[in-house]
Amino acid sequence: MLSEHYPTLKNERWDVDVDTIRTSPILHPILKKKLPIGIEKFTCVLFTQQTAAFGEPLIVYFLLDEKGESIYAMDLLLEQQDTH
Repeated sequence: MLSEHYPTLKNERWDVDVDTIRTSPILHPILKKKLPIGIEKFTCVLFTQQTAAFGEPLIVYFLLDEKGESIYAMDLLLEQQDTH
């Protein structure tokens, strides 16, 4: 379903990781806020690409229903390293 809506992510430069996750008290609060109330399990699809422009991996993630048919949330992350 994601490749139909976001064909750019269907590319050999992207590493893809898919996992079904059970909601729990240790789930990050930011993720909890993005999920509908009452959801017990959801699917997280993580797309990672090393980019020369940023120097750090570019990460796009989708939070989907357990069957992967409905998108709850999508976000972009840039890993930031602290330099001391």
